[in-house]
Amino acid sequence: MTARPDVRATSNLLWTAVGLVLLAINLRPAIGSVSPLLSDVQRDLGLSGAAVSVLTTLPVLCLGLFATIAPALARRVGVGRALVLALALIVIGLLVRLAPAVFPLFLGTLLAGVGLAIGNVLVPAVIKTTFPTRIRLYTGISTALLSGGAALSSGVTVPLREAFGTNWSTSLALWAVPAVLALVVWLVLAARSGKPTAAAAAPSVMGALLRDATAWQATVYLALRALAFFTALGWLPTVLVTYGYGRAEAGAMLSLVMLVSIPAAVLAPVFAGKVTPRPVIVLIVLLGAVSNLGLVIVPDAVTLWAVLLGVALGGGFAMAMTFIGLRSPDPATAAQLSGMVQTIGYLVGAVGGPFAFGLLNTATGGWTVPLVVAAVLTVPELVVGLLVSRDRQVLQPAPRRAAEGGALLEGAATR
Repeated sequence: MTARPDVRATSNLLWTAVGLVLLAINLRPAIGSVSPLLSDVQRDLGLSGAAVSVLTTLPVLCLGLFATIAPALARRVGVGRALVLALALIVIGLLVRLAPAVFPLFLGTLLAGVGLAIGNVLVPAVIKTTFPTRIRLYTGISTALLSGGAALSSGVTVPLREAFGTNWSTSLALWAVPAVLALVVWLVLAARSGKPTAAAAAPSVMGALLRDATAWQATVYLALRALAFFTALGWLPTVLVTYGYGRAEAGAMLSLVMLVSIPAAVLAPVFAGKVTPRPVIVLIVLLGAVSNLGLVIVPDAVTLWAVLLGVALGGGFAMAMTFIGLRSPDPATAAQLSGMVQTIGYLVGAVGGPFAFGLLNTATGGWTVPLVVAAVLTVPELVVGLLVSRDRQVLQPAPRRAAEGGALLEGAATR
């Protein structure tokens, strides 16, 4: 009889692990499936270049604008129920895009984007609650699965369309199938949870986070990572088509980027935990700069640049998400820090990333300037990455120097 609580706890742990896997896989196809079909969508619907920029920017904009509601929603109804709502919005948004018209395309993208925002924010809280001693590993795994979902959707959407002879709207809506599976699992988890968790019931500390230097360092780092990630996700196939590659080949290159990012996302936080985050941050910045400049200088070596870019995107984004868990003292703070980091980070990424990248192309008539600007932005990324790598948590006093000798007081973080 005494074993029953342990059995139930193990069952809940397994169900949560499965739910986390399915959730992470479904947090990118709504975005990644669009870019390989972008030229077809633009032609069939008569979209202007500005409208296409809005379409590629809209999901990322949602990740910022609606991330702020996720912690409050979780406190009110519980993390499980909040994730049920998130996945339901993703499913509905994907199905709305079945109609091959402008309004359903943008409405479905908006609804799915709200669901993606809620899901994104609550992933660190789920990890902090369920796997508190293995934050680096499980954050790396979940980030890898995000890339896996992006790789799968960007790589197989066009082949599926050609194999089944479907139009682009049906191809986009097919990604509702795995989202429904994730929704079913989280319905079970929400039913098992019964009531909001401790993380959900905790009071808000958002005001204090907005005054915390470490929280802002994590926010700026994610903003720069989001800018790089979603610019590549939204525009890389279009850049390669301009360079003379076919649509399927361009989609395959984006798929390669995302596939390479999968092991990079798992290994970067784990390796950073065994040494220090600093050399990992430096390597990520270097590879990001080289890959962007390489596309300008030697575009024929696109496979090499895709591999390097994949390592930089996967490792960098995993480190950004890992910092949310590591810099939070508890699951409640993790959810709220995640809300702050992703609200501000994704808004900056949306404005400075896909939209600005497209406008730079329109203004200059080519991709050289946008790619060079992307490489230059790795410099501030290096600075803020090294700052947030220091071992300290949010909402704690910063290390103070002793009045004499300039030595750090005992217990202060030094790296």
